[in-house]
Amino acid sequence: MSTVRESVTRLAEVVGDSMAWMRDLALGAMGSVGQRRRARIEAELDLKQEELRRTILQLATAIGMESHEARRALIRESFLASGRIPPDAEDQRPR
Repeated sequence: MSTVRESVTRLAEVVGDSMAWMRDLALGAMGSVGQRRRARIEAELDLKQEELRRTILQLATAIGMESHEARRALIRESFLASGRIPPDAEDQRPR
């Protein structure tokens, strides 16, 4: 009978160890899935950040070009209203 008791005790230990191993494996897998998901989300955020950065720079360039043209038009209108000719226009007039 002691052999049966020892066998059952040993079986209980093995089952307990197996359950602990399976728990650790499951937690590790869940953690791994969580880490992969987090890494995927971070990669997507990095791509979106770069896309937004490019868009912002393109918009800034476009705004800069529009403001330059607006300043030129304002200066041109100012000279036309005053009847004067801009200094650089005098150099470009055909002679």
